[in-house]
This record gives sequence, C-alpha cells and structure tokens, in this order.
Amino acid sequence: MADPRGSAAQYTTMVLLDYIQAPSVGLYWLALTGFGMCVLQESKPISFRRRRLAIALALALVAGYIVEVLYYFSRSVADPQYTAPRNAAIRCLGSILVWIPLSSSITTNSKLIWHPYFGSFVVQFAFEMIICMLRGFSLPLDDRYSNIPLSISALRALVSLVLLVDGLLILISSKGGKGTDDEEQSLLGAQANGSAAANGSATANGNAGYGSIEQASSDDNGDDETLAAHDKEIKDQQAKRLEEQGGWFGYLKSFMIFLPYLWPKDDWRIMLALFLRLIHLVQGRALNLLEPRQLGIITDKITQGAHEMLWADIGLWTFYRWINSYSGLGIIDNFAETYIGNQAFERITILAYKHLMSLSMDFHTSKDSGEVLKAVEQASSLNSLIELVLFEVFPILVDLVIAMWYVTHLFDAYMAFLVLFMGLAYIWLGLYFTTWSQARRRVYVAKQRTENTTVNETVHNWQTVAYFNRAPYETERYRANIRNTIMAHYAYYFRSVGGHAAQDLLMTFGYSACCIFAIHQIIYGGKPVGNLIVFIMYWSTMMSPLYMMSYSYRHISSSLIDAERLLQLLNTKPTVSDRENAKDLIVKAGKVEYKDVDFAYDARKQIIKNVNFTVDGGKTVAFVGETGGGKSTMLKLLFRFYDVTNGSITIDGQDLRSVTLSSIRDAIGLVPQDPALFNQTIRQNVRYARLDASDAEIEDACRAAAIHDDIVSFPDGYASKVGERGVRLSGGQLQRIAIARVLLKNPKIVMLDEATSAIDSAIEAQIQEAFRRLSRGRTTFVIAHRLSTIVDADCILVVEKGEIIERGTHAELIARGGKYWELWSKQTAGNAINGSGSRRNELKMVWSKQVRG
Repeated sequence: MADPRGSAAQYTTMVLLDYIQAPSVGLYWLALTGFGMCVLQESKPISFRRRRLAIALALALVAGYIVEVLYYFSRSVADPQYTAPRNAAIRCLGSILVWIPLSSSITTNSKLIWHPYFGSFVVQFAFEMIICMLRGFSLPLDDRYSNIPLSISALRALVSLVLLVDGLLILISSKGGKGTDDEEQSLLGAQANGSAAANGSATANGNAGYGSIEQASSDDNGDDETLAAHDKEIKDQQAKRLEEQGGWFGYLKSFMIFLPYLWPKDDWRIMLALFLRLIHLVQGRALNLLEPRQLGIITDKITQGAHEMLWADIGLWTFYRWINSYSGLGIIDNFAETYIGNQAFERITILAYKHLMSLSMDFHTSKDSGEVLKAVEQASSLNSLIELVLFEVFPILVDLVIAMWYVTHLFDAYMAFLVLFMGLAYIWLGLYFTTWSQARRRVYVAKQRTENTTVNETVHNWQTVAYFNRAPYETERYRANIRNTIMAHYAYYFRSVGGHAAQDLLMTFGYSACCIFAIHQIIYGGKPVGNLIVFIMYWSTMMSPLYMMSYSYRHISSSLIDAERLLQLLNTKPTVSDRENAKDLIVKAGKVEYKDVDFAYDARKQIIKNVNFTVDGGKTVAFVGETGGGKSTMLKLLFRFYDVTNGSITIDGQDLRSVTLSSIRDAIGLVPQDPALFNQTIRQNVRYARLDASDAEIEDACRAAAIHDDIVSFPDGYASKVGERGVRLSGGQLQRIAIARVLLKNPKIVMLDEATSAIDSAIEAQIQEAFRRLSRGRTTFVIAHRLSTIVDADCILVVEKGEIIERGTHAELIARGGKYWELWSKQTAGNAINGSGSRRNELKMVWSKQVRG
C-alpha cells in the first residue's frame, strides 16, 4: 500500500491539475494567438490535407472529454449514492470549452500562426500525461485496468502525444517555402506595388497623399460582387496600414492623437463628467449583485416564517433598485455621457474641418468630396468607439466574471458551466448569423443607395427629364429600384430574424435548464429558496450583455474604419504651407517678378518652363494663348495654390515661400472664370469679400461692377437668394458679382481669369471702365481670350505650352506679326486675313495706327 502522505499529496496535486488544465491550455492559446496578431507574426498557409490529422485528433480529444462527462452523468442517474468527482468533471467541461473553438480554428483557417497551437498541444500533453499517471497511482492495482475514466484519460494522453508529434511536423514544414496555390497568395502585394508605382510617379504637387483615404467607387452599381470587392479593399488597406504600423499596438496607438481632444485634461467639466461615469460604472457592477441578493434575503426570511413586514429589508431593496435605475444615478451618467460626446464631437469635427480647409489645392482638386465630408462627419465614431470599449465591452467582461463567481456561490460550479456554455453558444450564434447575413445586408444597402441615387439624379436633372418627356419612364425606373430594395430587405431580414430566433430558442432552453438545476439543488442539495429568486433576478443582468457582445465586433470594426478615415485625413499634410518663422507679406509698390519659374503637376509632364517676367507696381499684364497653355497655372502659382518646382516668385522682393499664406491671400483679389456663390443672399455673397463692409459700400461696389441695376430689379433686391453655386443668376450676372466682391475687397494685386467671358458686348464697356478703376494704382494680371478686353494692357504675354513666346504691348505684338497677330486676326477679320501678303501688311499698319491713336 502506498504511503498515506504520498497518496494525499498525489491526490491534492491531481485535483489542482484538474482545475488548472483547461484554463492553462486555453489562456496559452489565446495569449499567444493574440500576441501574434498584435505584432503581425506571419501566418503560414497550411493545406487542409496537411491539417486533417490535427483536426481529427483535436476532435477526438473533445469526444474523449464528452464521453467522460456522459459517464459521470449516467452513473449519477443510475446510482443516487454516487457523486462524480467534481475536479474531474470540471476538468472535462472546461476542456470541452477550450478544444471546441481551438479545433474549429484549425478547421476553418487555411493560414495559421502555428506556434500557439503547437504550444497548446505541448501543454495539453503534459497535463494529460501527468494527470493520467497520478490517477493511475492513486488507484489500487486491481482497479487500474477496469477504471473507465482512467482508460479514457490514457487514450486522451495517447491522442495528445500523436497530436504533439503531428504539430511539431507541421511547425517544421511551415518554416519552409511559401505555397503557390491561390489561397497562399498575399492580399497586399499587388496593391502595395500598385500604390508604390502610383506614388513613385507623383510629385509633391500631386494628390498630397490622399490615396491613404478610401475612395468610394463612383460607378458602383450595387452588385454584390462589387460591394464585396470594396469591402475586401477596405480590409486590405487596413491590413496594409497594420503592417506599416508594426501591428495592432502601433495601429491603435496612432489613434492616441485624438485623446487630448476627446478628454482634454485642462477641461475640468469633462474630467468631472468622466469621473461621474466611472463612479456609475463601479456602482453598477456592485448593485447588479446587491439588488437581486437583497430580494433573495427577503424571500428566505419569508420562507423561514416571518410574521411581520420586513420594512428595513424592503426599503434597502427599493433603494438599491432606485439608485441603479435611470431615475437614480443613471440620469447623471446619461447627462455626463451626452456632455462628453457633444464636447468631443465639437473638438474633433472642428479639428478635421480646420485641417481640411488648410490642405492645398492639389488635395481639393483630386478629392472625393463625398468621402471627405463623410470622414469629417464620422468624427463621432472615435468617441463612440471609446465609449463602446470602456463603458460597454469592458463592463460586460467584468459582469461575466462576476456572474460566474456568483452563480457558483449560489449553487455550485456546474451552474457556472451551464451559464458559460449557453453564453458562449449565444455569442457564437450571433457571430455566425451576423456574418451569414452580412452579404445580404451589403446588397440591401447598395439597393438603397441606388434608389437614392435615382431620386437625386432625376431631381437635379429635372429639366433634362422634362425636355425629353421622360417622367413616366423615370417613375417606373424608380418603382423598380424600390421593389429591388424591398426584395433585398426581405433577403436580409429573414437571415437576421433566423439568427434572432435561434438565439432566443437557445436562451429559452438554457434558462429552463438553469432553473431546473437550481430547483434540483434546492430540493436535494439543501440550497435556500432565496437563491432561486436571486438567480432569476440576476438572469437578465447576466444575459442582456450577450446580445451586444455577439454583434459588437462589427460595430467595433466599422468604428475603427470610420475613425481611420478621419485619421488618414488628418495625416494628409498640405504640400503648400507656411514655413517656420514665416512673416506677413508687406505690399508697397506691388512689384511682381517671376524668375526662372518651372512647374509640373506631375513629373512626367512639365507645365511651366523657364518663365521670366517682371511687372512693376500699378501696371497691368495680360496672358493670352490657346487653352491648356499654362496661363491659369501661372496665376495659381502667384496665389500660392502651388509652390514652384524651380525658380522663384517674389512680390516687392519677398519670396512667396517665405511669407504666410494668409497674408498673400489678403493682398490678392481674384475674379475667376467660373465664379461660385453660396446659397445665400446677394448682399451676403458680396460682403464675403470684407465682412465688416457696410451696405452702402456693398452697393457702391455693385454699381462699379455694373450689376446694381440688375439687383434692384429683382423682387427681393439685395436680399435675393442666388441658389446653389448661384444657379439662379445668369453667367454675366455671376461674373459681375464676382467683380463686385473684388472691388469691395480692394486688394493690392488683382487677378482676372477670363472675368468677362460671359458678358455681352453691351455691358462690356461698363465692365472695362470698372476694370480701369480697379486696376488704377494696383498690379493687375488678366487672362483673356477676347483680346479686345486687353488692348490697353501695359504688357501682353503670349503663352504657348508653358513658355512665353512673345511679349510686348498690343501695338508692338500686332506689328511683329507673330502668334498674337494670328489670334487677333482670327477674332477680328476671320478668314479675310488669308488674302495676299500686301493686304496682310496693310491690315497690320492700320491696326497699329488705331492702337497708337
């Protein structure tokens, strides 16, 4: 016979190992898997044929534990005097919980980080072998070969050994070369290369890195495959950024730049609101237990024969219930949450908007406006993400741990396993049905988008619909889109409802099983009736978070993507910005000099080539030439929408790159070729040039721009709204209001980019007079295709393919008979200039005399 001390020590060791086996294997696997994901350890493709044996062995382990549990259960039913060893039963139940997801992971994933699995096999074999040996030594020799649990344990030890060997072989083989089949190809390689190629061809003036923000496809037809590809593209982009950041640690750390805006330390109000939320979080965890426990105490006292009202206990229970309700501390927590959310939204949104408005012109000419606006609007997703993690997911995890301990305290560990099994199954069903219905939801959302697009297109293009009398056609098209949306909704609805029904069915039977077990414990185990009441009351506290847990992963993922859009927008830096210690531009004479200026939007195509010219203060220079020659680009460089590639531009000797952008744009006024107005009144649009201007000054500017008479003829006069981008005004009226704005601004330098292109001949004389007044004493740059508007310019520059090929006054250029003469002749004489050479020279002399006269 063995030494009693040795037997007691062996038994104690065996019991301890029984309790810690499942947590050790499970935590090792989860910890190593999580660590590998966080640091982006490379997952290796492992074919299903290579995984078959490991899958079969893992399932054999699960089957072995289930068989042992069934043995204990059947023997307990057959023999009421028999009590199953709790440590062995809990070991089996815990191992089932661990090995089901572990084996499922091996089965469903073709690319794995194998180290956590192999380590789990090692830990499993060590525990299984030691426990099997201890169990064998604790039994008499005659019973060792007939003991069923020992036999099952020995078989599991053998299976664990084979699994360990197979896992080692897989680990060794996975360190070899990468596979070549489709499932082994990188999802990021081609995209990354493509991006690199694209970036390699861009210059500092191209796109400003906006490719880092997801662009929605503009021609998306709502097809499921297109949407799936777009979702895959988003995930691939996120995976690429994860790799760039060195894993989840670095990726999530990048969001920390928002923390001072979400919870600013210097704002005591937000800190107080946050403290109140934390207080409510802590008290909620305590009161979730105290409230049902107090009702259980009342029930126990009643069942024990209380003969008077339990006012003190009832009052305490009422107090717990009130303080834990919305009318108690809940309303304070709700107000604190609302205040923190509103303040965070204001800070983050203003941060995003301010950054967006500071970005350079290359960004704004290549952006997807809808995507950018969405990124700004989604600023609240950051706050909702932190709220979700800190005040919803984390408390749920705490509640589940407390629940496991509390139901064990009320009954025993078997009740905790019942709750845990049901909870995990509930969450798994939620994940499964959410994933299953996700594709249908994508289609449903796409159909909604198509439906809305149809409405927007037809409303915005009402005139086109009316021109072709297609209202019946558009109505039927819209009806078809609505029906497609409804059918897509049904397809998504039935999958979603099926998931809810399955979860509800599980919850119903699980709740019944727990109550039956609790009643059994009360009848046969001597537990007080109050424990059942406590459990029933506590049930909703345990189960209500499970729904959120089962669906929160999608919310967290979408919130991360939404927040990432904003993060990437903020990480997009302007290509044109103020240098350190930049000074304000001081304009005295207004002398502008272009010196050896080169510029290219893209390095593959030069736009401006070696441009040199000087404009003295108060002079007018005009740019002429064919469309696309670079005239407008020269003005954009002066406005510093872009920085020159080579050379320099100076104003009164000050390099534009050494002064602040704000001072440059204060000193320059621009009348664009295609003016855009806000959907406000005419008076508000003109006042935008100088916010402190009086009504009289606004009207004087409009008179000088020859638009005042038109405005006062409108029913609402200066209070007339102009519509989106000024669509309610004619082209000539738009341009004259744009001229009035510049007149009101009264800048030192003026740019006119085709400012009279939409003005008829009758009004042109008035506009020319307005220009003369505007140009007097100011440096003026004019781009014009109507050469009659620039004959009085001090200097005319003829631009062709980014180069200045001619320069001089109107008379000088006409007398030269070059490119300018050709342009002038086309506009004034048409085909008549194709006559004899003598006639051509005669026309040149006449035009020269007219100009000099």
